[in-house]
Amino acid sequence: MSPTFAHPNASYDAHMPAIDEPAATERNAPALAKLAQSRCPVCGEGLGTALLEARDLMWSVPGRFSVARCEGCELGVTLPLVDDAQLGSFYPAAYGAHSPQLTGALALVSKGMQRALAWQALHSVPLSHLAAIGPGRLLDVGCGNGELGAWLVRRGWTVVGVEPSADACAVARERGLEAREGILADVELEPSAYDAVVFRHSLEHVTDPVADLRRVRDALHGDGVAILSLPHFDCWQREKFGECWFNLEVPRHRFHFNAASLRSTLAAAGFTRTVTHTSTSAIALPASIQYALTGRFLLGSGLKLRIAIAACDLAAPLSWLVNRLAGSGDLLHAVAYK
Repeated sequence: MSPTFAHPNASYDAHMPAIDEPAATERNAPALAKLAQSRCPVCGEGLGTALLEARDLMWSVPGRFSVARCEGCELGVTLPLVDDAQLGSFYPAAYGAHSPQLTGALALVSKGMQRALAWQALHSVPLSHLAAIGPGRLLDVGCGNGELGAWLVRRGWTVVGVEPSADACAVARERGLEAREGILADVELEPSAYDAVVFRHSLEHVTDPVADLRRVRDALHGDGVAILSLPHFDCWQREKFGECWFNLEVPRHRFHFNAASLRSTLAAAGFTRTVTHTSTSAIALPASIQYALTGRFLLGSGLKLRIAIAACDLAAPLSWLVNRLAGSGDLLHAVAYK
């Protein structure tokens, strides 16, 4: 999903509308060829048998999808494989940050909820790391309609966003971002020009994570950092709920990371040091239970979803406690150094 405070995980996420360009197919060809031979795109080791099979319980994309795990670095890979152009068909118009802005009284309610979520996100790791860097130039990969970037702009940052949706880019520009329409493989990025890059629930959606991370590493200056947040594939919720785990979200999530595979992916892209940790999302456990009971997503989108997230916050202490007892949270974060 896209980096937006409206994301069901009360965090940001990214998505890829259809890109019908020859370059997209060429870009994916090496990774697709490797995976077709059951090899991991990060370390080259073999992919094991499928850990699970799942349907799309959120947006009802037809078909069943499987996740196989690399026997070397433990990266999870969603099968069947797709390229950038095919990936776009998995995202409806109402998806995440592509949905239109609300107006009137609903907009005021939604804005208040966004403000609370923004404050929470910016004062929690890993985004709190930005305070130590100070206002500078930041690249937001999968910026959506610019909700995260707008809050950073208010704090003195210059924010460049990369976003496939033309409509979302237009809204992001109104909020003060320099939004560049396209995917990382296509947009122009100045070398050694950024203090930080943020992948907020976006890396798991791309078709070639190593190539995208190499691109942003080249765009960071010598002391620059990459800040990443994504679902934690090794959490107890995934093991317990299987295809009903809310954060699984196949077929849009193309890769599935634990701490080891995330560090391996960042190292393959040239990052020299990575610090990881986990946290608890408010909605994952309640939504996973709802999936298991009903077999589909009932929390809606837009304001309805934000209200549901606020309601889930009431159960967040219980989710945190259960995750704590199980040893790790359902979200995985990393700060990677060039």
